[in-house]
Amino acid sequence: MARSTAPEYSKGRINRAGRAVRKGELGYEDNVVIENFRASHAHVLNAFQASLRNRSRGKDIIVAQRLKRRATIDDKLLRRPNFSLTEMQDIAGCRLIFKNLEDLNEFRRSFHSARFSHHLISADNRYDYVVAPKADGYRGIHDVYEYQSSRATGAPWNRLRIELQYRTIYQHAWSTAVEVAGLLTENEHKFGRASEHYSEFFRTTSEIISRTFEDSRSCLPETSLEDLFESIDKLESRIGVLNIFRQYNQVAQNVSSLGPNTILIFNKRAPDEAKTRLLSFNSFAEAVRELGKIEQANLREREPHDAVLVRGVTGPGQGSIQSAFRNYFADTRDFVAYLENARSGVE
Repeated sequence: MARSTAPEYSKGRINRAGRAVRKGELGYEDNVVIENFRASHAHVLNAFQASLRNRSRGKDIIVAQRLKRRATIDDKLLRRPNFSLTEMQDIAGCRLIFKNLEDLNEFRRSFHSARFSHHLISADNRYDYVVAPKADGYRGIHDVYEYQSSRATGAPWNRLRIELQYRTIYQHAWSTAVEVAGLLTENEHKFGRASEHYSEFFRTTSEIISRTFEDSRSCLPETSLEDLFESIDKLESRIGVLNIFRQYNQVAQNVSSLGPNTILIFNKRAPDEAKTRLLSFNSFAEAVRELGKIEQANLREREPHDAVLVRGVTGPGQGSIQSAFRNYFADTRDFVAYLENARSGVE
């Protein structure tokens, strides 16, 4: 079995490389430092996925994991000028999707009681966006752990962080739609880079879905459902985002044959049928190595490619990667269906 990539650089050196990204002065060695730091998080992913897989076995839960895309790491550094690279908590990330809030909360409570040495550094529920939804409509719960091995062999990875992201199917459908809108229209509501019409659309749909399917409130708790749907109709006549989603869903790529470790490569400049390429591997370590080669070539050649490694862990039936990372395949069918069902309940 191939050994995991271990961190090779000091915290100070890693943060200097992050500052070089922000200043637009990234050198070859800086790039090597960042890639090593990112690749080292694969070890943390493997450690956590084993526990998550065991605890989710036999349950109706979708679990998947991914290493943060290099382009997303750079973007986050640029958006947050006082943010250090080593403070980034979600380079390693696991996503868990549940049928309802009750199942989500039960699983999370159980995982909090797990007997391992890793340290939960968000124990104060500071990232509970279900109890306190974000102003943009985002709902979900994030837990951040700091890796801590009880064995000497795991010591090189100690203090690396991983984010566990808990969502219901409804929260996930909304988040998927937000990211797909960014992919197809470049209105990135998630990062506050969207027109006011798009932002209002997603705030409004978050409230509709939350109230209709989870008997909860989001970011517009005082607005009636009738007024929310009236607002959606006006916004749709302006931006036509639901029509965009419906059209693209008809040509969304069939990804039912994905392997357990898959690199997704995107090119926004390509025609629709060629926007996404897939490379699948049986070995996670092999996939990590190949991802590094792709990222290096992309930087050297200044190609418009964006690559992400995702890994299916477990879930009901097949297709955990497709379900958990549906945004990468421009699939918003659930989101559109939830809105249509919500409207039919009001009319």
